[in-house]
Amino acid sequence: MHDLYSMPAGRAFGLRVVCALAVMLALTACGSSSGEQQQPQQPPPIPVDVTTVQPHTVDVYAEYPGRVEGKRTVQVLARVEGILEKRHYTEGQVVKEGQLLYSIDPKPFQATVNQRKAELASANASLNQAQRQYNRVQHLYKVNAVSAAERDQALSDLETSRAAVQQAKANLDSAQIDLGYTKVNAPLTGATSLREIDEGSLVSNGTQLTTITQLDPVYVLFALPEDDAIARGKALSEMGSESSDEATREATIILPNGQPFPVKGVVDFTQSTINPDTGTVQLRAVVKNTNNALMPGRYVRARVRLETRKNALVVPNIAISDGRQSTQVYVVKNGKAEAVDVELGPDVEGGRLINKGLSANDKVIISGLGQVKPDAPVQIKQAQNEGSAPAGAGDATDAADTGSTSQGGRSAVADIDDSTLRLKLHELAADAPLGEIPSRAYAAASVQSR
Repeated sequence: MHDLYSMPAGRAFGLRVVCALAVMLALTACGSSSGEQQQPQQPPPIPVDVTTVQPHTVDVYAEYPGRVEGKRTVQVLARVEGILEKRHYTEGQVVKEGQLLYSIDPKPFQATVNQRKAELASANASLNQAQRQYNRVQHLYKVNAVSAAERDQALSDLETSRAAVQQAKANLDSAQIDLGYTKVNAPLTGATSLREIDEGSLVSNGTQLTTITQLDPVYVLFALPEDDAIARGKALSEMGSESSDEATREATIILPNGQPFPVKGVVDFTQSTINPDTGTVQLRAVVKNTNNALMPGRYVRARVRLETRKNALVVPNIAISDGRQSTQVYVVKNGKAEAVDVELGPDVEGGRLINKGLSANDKVIISGLGQVKPDAPVQIKQAQNEGSAPAGAGDATDAADTGSTSQGGRSAVADIDDSTLRLKLHELAADAPLGEIPSRAYAAASVQSR
């Protein structure tokens, strides 16, 4: 038998490598046999974020399509017949109330006024003559110089002259009114439309000249579905005596770009009947339009408060998912995820209103929903962070376990009969040249020696 210690250095190193490999294989076999006896491990809890739902008062708002209209739209018409001489404004510009818009040839009407003035002067002269005649007859009647019939005739002539004067005055007033109509002024402040007729044209009473639309304030017309209109009417009746009634009647105008108009409107009209054709109720909001930013005919959206719910539960929209047959959310109960069917209400600030399915203080999962399944173990991140071990503790434990294994490995090697192991390794190495030992054996031996 060869002595292990008397062998050459190269062959002795090879035998040591083979010895180390044998020990490693023995330890691996022991670990595999013990692992087969262990039970399969449970999947680790899924880290999730939760929100605890609490009942609170929630305002329910809704948006509806609407259209802007001028508060007043007036057609400017000619009131007399004549030639349209001149237009005194620029088409499309905003004109002030009373501003001169058109001039109609005034000469025929001025002539009529002059004629009516002459007729009034003649009537006044006849009245004066009748008054003097009556005074003379009345004096003679008192001295019995004339009969009563002559006195009555003089009185009748006087009254006729007085009526003629009044008629002449009325004719003059009418002529002056017609003369005034030759100057067409703006009946209100607003924006003008395109002209309907050119200068030099003959116009008559009723000819449309232009249209003026009042731009400040403006109306926003929109319609509510039947159910929403009933809910809003109920809210108005319940909150009529509260200070928040003004907020209930407010309307926020949403522009086409999604931005709210800086000035809120006030709903001043609600139709008392439901349109049988559309099933909606017409509403109207008045909005101050100082800078004329809301142009009539523009389509906008009106956001109004429908109702105020007390003790309402709201969850973020991200927490809501669609199940096979219902809408559901996941809540944490006893460390596991539980799917709860819910009945959704309208969108509100902060998420979605829950009509049925949740209770106060329920912990609703709002993250990690892609991995969460019913009855899956979950770990709330905040609680996990608070209860987790200090940083490095896991490494220390692993190091301790490794150390114990290493110690166990060294103990196992120490318990082996050294002489028997030497003999078997020596006999094995005698038939195997050193060059045939795999390079992995050298690496393993190097790691084992470290």
